[in-house]
Amino acid sequence: MSEQAIYERPLELLQRLIRFDTTNPPGNEAECVSYIQGLLAEAGLETTLLGRTPERQNLIARLNGRGESPPLL
Repeated sequence: MSEQAIYERPLELLQRLIRFDTTNPPGNEAECVSYIQGLLAEAGLETTLLGRTPERQNLIARLNGRGESPPLL
């Protein structure tokens, strides 16, 4: 593995994300969401998981801006 941050290796990041089987049904996005949550945590972002079941969680992350523009999402 390279010492570079994952965002500096976009091809590797894309390959890792494609390897997760999130085919619906049944969905089972939990492993992929966990991976992305870890990346965001390494970058210093706070995350929240919301969903009806642990296998089908939505990942919410917030990157604070400077308050000069409306929120993106």
